[in-house]
Amino acid sequence: MLFENLELIRTVRAHGGTVATEAGLYVRRLPPTTRHFCSQRTRQAYDELARPVRLLAALLVLPGVVAAVAARRPALLATGAAAVVALAEAGRRRAGGRAVFPPATAWTAPLWLLERGVCSWLAVSQAVCLGGVRYSGGRLRRAANSTRALRRRLAQPQPAARWGPAESAEAAASRPSPPAVRT
Repeated sequence: MLFENLELIRTVRAHGGTVATEAGLYVRRLPPTTRHFCSQRTRQAYDELARPVRLLAALLVLPGVVAAVAARRPALLATGAAAVVALAEAGRRRAGGRAVFPPATAWTAPLWLLERGVCSWLAVSQAVCLGGVRYSGGRLRRAANSTRALRRRLAQPQPAARWGPAESAEAAASRPSPPAVRT
């Protein structure tokens, strides 16, 4: 799976673990080259196939913009853009984000949303027409497994380990519970 963060979170939950999100933890990331960044946009939008509600929201952006332009409703576009900026600014102010993200980031949110809408349509078209998105010389067919699929796989009987006897029920019961994963 390419969407390894989501896959890890879902795997931990499928095994009965707990996931804790640390809202105020920021990790500095260095930007890639422009060429590399552009080459990753559709693949990153493809990740949203693992989160259908987010994918649907991204797919609705372009039809909404086209409908507003066709209806000659620039005020509707301006209101939508202002709402996106306000939402982005509220997110920037949460959990100490103002110390990390400059104010201009909120103003670029409508452009990012428009770009994500375009890339989402490209990702869906690649999923339907090509069977997946190109990645590292191959084709990635699935962004991540669902929690349900991981639980189903976990419920299937597993073959006994070749390197020793199966663990007894008492030993399994005495194991500590899975650790929480912080994201």
